[in-house]
Amino acid sequence: MKEKIIKLENGEELKMSAPIVRVLKNAMTKSDKEMDQTIYMIAALTNKQESEIEDLNLKDFNELQKALKSFLEEAGLTA
Repeated sequence: MKEKIIKLENGEELKMSAPIVRVLKNAMTKSDKEMDQTIYMIAALTNKQESEIEDLNLKDFNELQKALKSFLEEAGLTA
């Protein structure tokens, strides 16, 4: 399975796995709000709690969003 490694400002490295159908399905079931879906997916794919993702600074969150978007683009789900 593909992974991306995202280095946070504090030096921690998070491994993000490529999303599977279950993660996307659960995110869409959880909420109709894009931000909630994104936080859920990032947490699931990095093996973190949603609260841990919510506590990140915006720069780190943006890097994680970019990695997620890259996976989704590779799968043909976003433009």
